[in-house]
Amino acid sequence: MLQTNPILFIEKNGDYAVSVHYDITYKQMLRLGYSKSRADLVAHYSSTYADHPSKNVQFWDGALHLKNGNPTAYRSGMGINYDITSKSQDESNSKWHSMMSDQEAENGMTEYQAMSRGLSFGWDNIFAYANSSDDSKIGNLGQGLHALQDAIAHKGVKTHDHLGINISSAKEIANDMYGSVQEAGLLTKSALIVVDVIRGQKVDFKKGETLDFRGISKDQFKQFVQALLKSGFQGTVKYQ
Repeated sequence: MLQTNPILFIEKNGDYAVSVHYDITYKQMLRLGYSKSRADLVAHYSSTYADHPSKNVQFWDGALHLKNGNPTAYRSGMGINYDITSKSQDESNSKWHSMMSDQEAENGMTEYQAMSRGLSFGWDNIFAYANSSDDSKIGNLGQGLHALQDAIAHKGVKTHDHLGINISSAKEIANDMYGSVQEAGLLTKSALIVVDVIRGQKVDFKKGETLDFRGISKDQFKQFVQALLKSGFQGTVKYQ
């Protein structure tokens, strides 16, 4: 019998379906010139690794998105330490998904505060990876991208408003599965460009390029600008 519990379809703490996270990251990385293998790896870290979904979530996610193959399946034997994110679905880790717990909401936290906290968590992880010298912090990159994407998906809602039996929850679930990803895609692209610039990689900006730095701290933005100028960039980049 098909159950209606949304946990079967979406990861518990509220964000896009696992495969949507994968698709957002994968497509943006390809557009930035990364190889398919590299895009696939980082996309996996921003989806399955960051979410640590149950088998039921993975099954229904794949079925409802009509995927060919299962890029969001756990990848044993590849040296990926999933234990680090094993508590991803605990409500105490709501900020990993740019949300807040029901208790935090009762204590007065607003959706704006929860979203801002999630964005900060995302950027902190992005910069942790960007400032590392190798790939040892790729997990931070994955969690960072995931949190930024979730900030767009849910804008700091509490658990009940995402998984409760109510109209708000129904809208959230529909957005998880099939909602627009354009805004989350731009934020993802912007974060990946920040990583490239700080790591000294060449970035080809298009004329009139617009980036999204919402939630980034002043110090983080300053580091990005300094790295950009150091690279010899002389144009103008619009940001929102």
